[in-house]
Amino acid sequence: MHQMEKAEEDILHEAYIMIQNEIAAMKNKESREVSIVELEGRRKLLRQREEIADKIFAETAQRLLAFTRSEAYPDYLCGRVRECAAQLPDTPLVIRLKKDDQRLADSVAAASGHKTTVEESADIAIGGFILVNAQAGLLMDETIDRRLADQRDWFASASGLTLGL
Repeated sequence: MHQMEKAEEDILHEAYIMIQNEIAAMKNKESREVSIVELEGRRKLLRQREEIADKIFAETAQRLLAFTRSEAYPDYLCGRVRECAAQLPDTPLVIRLKKDDQRLADSVAAASGHKTTVEESADIAIGGFILVNAQAGLLMDETIDRRLADQRDWFASASGLTLGL
């Protein structure tokens, strides 16, 4: 009888281990499924956040582009050139403008207060300028394009559209 009890005990122990393994496997499977659902939800939120940011920045770029076509823009552009050039030694400058701003080349060059060459830059889409002082080894990117791009990182942290990851 003792062998019978031992056999039953062994069988029950094996059954217990099988049940525990099955429960652990089910928990792991459920945990993976929940993780997959959570991950997909986060991906969806991230895509939505990016779509919102893209829309906001595209609309902002259009408004900034409209500003570059306004009567106030030449004064803004020349004022920024004057401020930046005043910080530089009295050496020749190159100021790069977008194609549409070439009409302001003479005003911009005069505003610099330096011997200045104005060039066209395909790298500027919205407006502003890139000021180069080759002798001093300086480059100032004062483009509206760059300023808008810089705001994108700030927007991601300050907009409240975080994912709480």
